[in-house]
Amino acid sequence: MTKFDVSIIAAGRDVSNARLQRVMASCLAENLSIELFSSGNRDDVPNGVVFHTLSKGSKALRVTNSLVAPWRCRGSVLFTPDPEGAISIWLCNLLRRRPWVVDVREDYRLLIEDRHWAKGLQKFIAIIVAKFALFASARADATIVVDDWLRPERAKNRIVVRNAPDVRFLPRVGQADATPRALYVGDVRASRGLWSMLRTMELASDWHLDIAGSISAIDLARVIEWKENSPAASRVKFHGTLKPADSWKFASGAWVGLSLLESTPAFQRAWPTKIGEYLACGLPVISTDLPRPREVIIASKAGATVDYETNELTAGQTAGILNSWAENPAEYAKVRARANAQVETWRSAASYDRIATVIANLAKSQR
Repeated sequence: MTKFDVSIIAAGRDVSNARLQRVMASCLAENLSIELFSSGNRDDVPNGVVFHTLSKGSKALRVTNSLVAPWRCRGSVLFTPDPEGAISIWLCNLLRRRPWVVDVREDYRLLIEDRHWAKGLQKFIAIIVAKFALFASARADATIVVDDWLRPERAKNRIVVRNAPDVRFLPRVGQADATPRALYVGDVRASRGLWSMLRTMELASDWHLDIAGSISAIDLARVIEWKENSPAASRVKFHGTLKPADSWKFASGAWVGLSLLESTPAFQRAWPTKIGEYLACGLPVISTDLPRPREVIIASKAGATVDYETNELTAGQTAGILNSWAENPAEYAKVRARANAQVETWRSAASYDRIATVIANLAKSQR
């Protein structure tokens, strides 16, 4: 039976997930053999990774897949980026001990407040799962967190690996196209600024928008209706779920990156990864006025912040900035120059190879 250095259990992630792709790229650079349990397109799996396809479906199916996968794994080390995965590996290890690593990229408890389905009994169950996941994550052989403030605050071996830009997936910095075009990369849902972005396009008639990411199920019907009825529909392209290199190719020639997140409890504390990636591509950024984006944008002067109270207010302010840039190329050129001055800073920030090193050391201990 074939053995692997690491088995990745990501029942809650599509194989195209950016953080997952970064981890796999770093492990492959370390010459680690990988098997992956995830959903998604086989064509998005990096060469050399053995892929076990998991079906997408309900939350119950996601939990079931997470519980079953650890018993199927043939890796010396288990790795998961999912709260359900952390719980299932911890339970499995009560009977079948193997070293394992968890990658905590979000505050599970705060994230619940960002989900429209989190009400009543569903919210109560989600909170219990989040607490259990944090308990399990603290007991991993290595607990990777993407930020200092993220829980668990104490763990057996807690390592901070920030969600910085990974140049392996970014295009070269170039010039802006003749036609003004904005870019958004990430989850496509209301709380991530979906409706503010679409309304912005209706108010900025000279602009086009590329959206790279999967549309949430709860917003899909409304997006279809918008595409059928909005006068801006022909200027907005939804590209769907793509692996990072394919998502970021749309940065070439773009004028600006958008990050119009709502002011949820999680986003008040989080650092939106896409902002660093926009700057690493030389793109100015327009962000809602959240604490950490505000700090970077004010310091760099490589973009602007807009208020968030309603989608209409955010869209109106964003469209005002975009229209001003389109009408005054010299004004935009100054902002772009300041964004270009940030490129090297953000392109040298990644440290994902630390995750691969941790996994490699644990795998060696099992030989």
